[in-house]
Amino acid sequence: MNNKNKYNNYFGNIASKYNLKMKSSTPIVIFLDGKDVTKSLEYNLIIENKNSFNDILEQTIKYFTKKFDCIALSGADEVSFIFENSEKLKSFMSKRKYKAHEIVSIFSQHFYKYFNDRYEKAPIYWHCKCSNIPKGKINSYIKYRSMGIFELKLTYFLKRKQYKNAGKITVPEKKEKCNEMADYKEVEKFERGNLYISGERVDLQAFLNDKIIKLPEEEREEELTFLDLNSF
Repeated sequence: MNNKNKYNNYFGNIASKYNLKMKSSTPIVIFLDGKDVTKSLEYNLIIENKNSFNDILEQTIKYFTKKFDCIALSGADEVSFIFENSEKLKSFMSKRKYKAHEIVSIFSQHFYKYFNDRYEKAPIYWHCKCSNIPKGKINSYIKYRSMGIFELKLTYFLKRKQYKNAGKITVPEKKEKCNEMADYKEVEKFERGNLYISGERVDLQAFLNDKIIKLPEEEREEELTFLDLNSF
């Protein structure tokens, strides 16, 4: 073996060791969350106006769930794509074998481009990771992520309202404090996340009870700007 092949094998084996092979026979989950989005006051994850972060995120999720005929659960600045049938993902990857690094790098770049081509503010960057979950555990995964979204949304809402120690109190206390604020009613219907199947938003609780109930499109108003206010 010459030195070139020797080094190729040595470093190639190291790279392969940390590039896990994903099983196509069990569901694949791709999880993304916005980098520093919840920490920044520049992005308001409470409002549901046209062209808001929430609006563009929903457009992006609908596009990818329709393209890949998959499921997605989103909340705050995160989304989990669940591929029960991964054949469409395989054709998108143009790879015979699923590898974690390839899935993460290729999917996140496409997600980044689609989202930021439509978002009018500064580009959002995304953390991304993927994993397999056991067959028959999709509902369990959704419940697990939904609980995380629930706590994250409560904490985020309280922090936006400048409530001290929002991240240190218990979940029941967070919920109680949120309920004391009148405008939380507008956020409450999304507090456990939004579920999408093949481009359609569906009722989360009904899905967990083995029913598919499509939800109507969210009616989004134009966001009032400083100039809009002056025009009255």
